[in-house]
Amino acid sequence: MAVPAPPTAGSGRRLLPIALLCAVLTLSACAGSTPTAAPTRDTPTASATEPAETVTANATDGCVDEVRAGVDYFPDKVTFEHATGVTVTYADTYKVVEVTPAGGSDRPIRYVLVQCGTEPPPAEGKLADAQVIEVPAAEVISMTTTNLPHFDELGAVDTLQGVGTGSFVSTPSVAARVAEGTLDDFATVEGQPDTERIIGADPDLLIIDGFGDTVLDDVGRFVDAGVPTAINVDFTEPELLGRAEWLKFTALFLNAEAAANAAFDEIASAYAEVAAAAAGAPERPTVFANQPFEGTWFMPGGASYFANAVADAGGDYVFDDDDSTAALELDFETVLDRAGDADVWLQAGSVAGTLDDLLAADERFDEFKAFRDGQVWAYDLATNPGGGNAVFETAYTRADLFLSDLVEILHPDVLDHELRFFGRVPAGEGR
Repeated sequence: MAVPAPPTAGSGRRLLPIALLCAVLTLSACAGSTPTAAPTRDTPTASATEPAETVTANATDGCVDEVRAGVDYFPDKVTFEHATGVTVTYADTYKVVEVTPAGGSDRPIRYVLVQCGTEPPPAEGKLADAQVIEVPAAEVISMTTTNLPHFDELGAVDTLQGVGTGSFVSTPSVAARVAEGTLDDFATVEGQPDTERIIGADPDLLIIDGFGDTVLDDVGRFVDAGVPTAINVDFTEPELLGRAEWLKFTALFLNAEAAANAAFDEIASAYAEVAAAAAGAPERPTVFANQPFEGTWFMPGGASYFANAVADAGGDYVFDDDDSTAALELDFETVLDRAGDADVWLQAGSVAGTLDDLLAADERFDEFKAFRDGQVWAYDLATNPGGGNAVFETAYTRADLFLSDLVEILHPDVLDHELRFFGRVPAGEGR
């Protein structure tokens, strides 16, 4: 792995010592040296430079001018109570974040988030393979749309330097910047990260999805080139609130813990109110999901966030006896046997299509009671002209709104709620 070039004059950005830079999880193992003191960025802000004894909030901009021993530079902290794939521990001048990669690896990915202007801890013990990243990050490229609502909730949209494919963005505050040309695309035409352009942009932080077998190799290439890189694996969470709580993960890199706590507490409180209302419904409709793809019906596992959301919405998921968080790969007959008499079919077809279109694709759909009753609901109601779907963006942060949609479908008399993400698939002219 190549040693990064020295920082250029006026860059205001620290390049990490190779002992810390070269290792992300098990990407590589390098011998290294003791970390050196960090130069500061450009002009620090008052919140970062006030006397140490009066530090009362995390510095969301700039660096520390004078470091004093025994002073906590992160008085605002987060804890993860719903998310299971991420943890954080705090020291006075740095935070250690651990992320469980997709696939259930026993070895977490570790990040040492160091307050700009202070020294990183020694690269030893559990921190020997940790990536060191200065915080607060001032310029961020997010290749995943899932994280974009986090910046909106945190009041930090201005820190975004770029996105993946701009046409996919549905978060209004971010989409507006894409439209006016102040946020660039950093994805190739195939939707993959444009490595050269990202490296050339020199962001303080790159966020990518933790999908696929090669993601850690991709991270290694960016880190090796001097681009601090974090992965998002909120999709492994078994609860909607767990996915939503990943906004705190994004906040850790911005020192925006106070804003994250406020935003998440409001979401969690609203979610609890909606779930309580659904719990009082007199009946629990039965539910199944998705549709066959190339002969295989990929059904959410019985312990998945979707299955748990259906339960919170006052429904009974027909595969809730399964204990998997991953998708089940089933044949048509198995699904028909289990879900033939189910009341509601979610995440099938399109609000732009009809039940006739579904029947044309497979005439056996008519064997499902939910299909015959017209209780087929698609989750593409909020799709933009570029193909971006708010379910994969806003819904995973605003768990309360996602749950409200489910309750409105299963118990239309319980809430006064206008559907945001789901819509009923129209019957069509032939029905």
